Amino acid sequence: MKFSEGEIIDLDIKSLAYGGMGISYYNDMVVFVRGGIPGERLKAKISKRKKNYLEAYALEKIRKSKKSVDPPCEHFGICGGCLFQNLDYKEQLNQKYIQVKDLFTRIGGIQTLPINKIVGCKNQYNYRNKMEFSYSSNRWIQNLAEKTPLDNLNALGLHVRGRYDKIADINECHINGDLSNKIFKSLKNILSNQKIEPFNAKNKTGFLRNIIIREGHSTRQILINLITTSSNTKILSPIVKILTDEFLEIKSIINTIVKPNSGSLMSEKEEIIWGEDYISENIGQYLYKISSNSFFQTNSIQAKVLYDLIIKICEFKGDEVVYDLYCGTGSIGIYAAKYVKMVYGVEIVMSSVIDAIENAKNNNIKNIQFFHGDLINTFQNNQELKLIENPDIIILDPPRAGIHSNTLIDIIKFNAKKIIYVSCNPSTQARDVNILIKNGYSIKNIQPVDMFPHTPHIENIALLTNHE
Repeated sequence: MKFSEGEIIDLDIKSLAYGGMGISYYNDMVVFVRGGIPGERLKAKISKRKKNYLEAYALEKIRKSKKSVDPPCEHFGICGGCLFQNLDYKEQLNQKYIQVKDLFTRIGGIQTLPINKIVGCKNQYNYRNKMEFSYSSNRWIQNLAEKTPLDNLNALGLHVRGRYDKIADINECHINGDLSNKIFKSLKNILSNQKIEPFNAKNKTGFLRNIIIREGHSTRQILINLITTSSNTKILSPIVKILTDEFLEIKSIINTIVKPNSGSLMSEKEEIIWGEDYISENIGQYLYKISSNSFFQTNSIQAKVLYDLIIKICEFKGDEVVYDLYCGTGSIGIYAAKYVKMVYGVEIVMSSVIDAIENAKNNNIKNIQFFHGDLINTFQNNQELKLIENPDIIILDPPRAGIHSNTLIDIIKFNAKKIIYVSCNPSTQARDVNILIKNGYSIKNIQPVDMFPHTPHIENIALLTNHE
């Protein structure tokens, strides 16, 4: 049977695909449905037609799911920050568990899976310690009948789902930290009163592009990064004064200057316009320094759960040499150091390496050393790394794209007894695990962890052991 884009069909949503789309079937064809949750029956419009599947988006709800709940957020369905506030949390966990099983079977090629029950998150709201908000002149108008002045379409908020150029002008974010939300609301008032020019993503014009708020949940310290297209202290000074007068918890305000046509918010041009250049946060007994661009686990409280699981799964004996690759600010290596002989961390972002060294010093960790380098080639090019001991255990925590093939070759050559692979993308993790299995490793343990309730993201720990 032929299907046409734009055709409207009735669909029963059976489950969720990794990434958040509902899975349905129509005349034996798989249909991925945006905006559907398991148990719903929907009218949906076909948006893409591929050889083996269709994509569609929900138009109308015919039958409500028994697993549905009322979302607390007034912006749910428009804002792209959350996808599943309308789905019972136990069912969210069930779907994420099924997704990990499917990915490791289908992509990882593993038929007998040593997978544990997914570990849920105690705090299902207000858990994030970092949020990136966009300030735009392209506000999303939800109600076309709304009388909106055309000379003021400014918005401070998050991207509309599926749109890079439209911003939902939100009042608060329910997965953001409580203190960060208060600061966000104050910023909305300040920007409205100060008449600061927002950024236009289509035209690449404007001054203030993004605002990143980082919050130490245990320390109650705040870092704010104002991302602009040029340096202008005169414009930013009133914002800084109002914020620092109102919120004594603010420890750092940074101004990062990026070019208008840049696709990244990272820049070498960064100015401290108030206070320090970092905040601190605890994971368990350890205190970590976090700079504006340093990678740090976004859910501090659940990070302790994750790290305790890593320690438990690894079963350290105390005499091991550990490589902590993609180590960020050193949080996993520092957490594991007391259980092993020595830890060596490698990280590509220099500010993270600097933070990691300071974190080890501040926590009085003596048996750890950090190196700056790109893991694609650093084991060939860094003479210092050539002098250190080979690893008994390798801990991997790569970005979403997974591990580069060159790095995998190096990892396999080290012939470590154990590999602990921590991933925020079990799809690329399963791909990499498949390669490791083909090169002498066996999968012994798979432990999914929910770090981000109401989103499609899944954290997953995989333990591999060497046949030799």
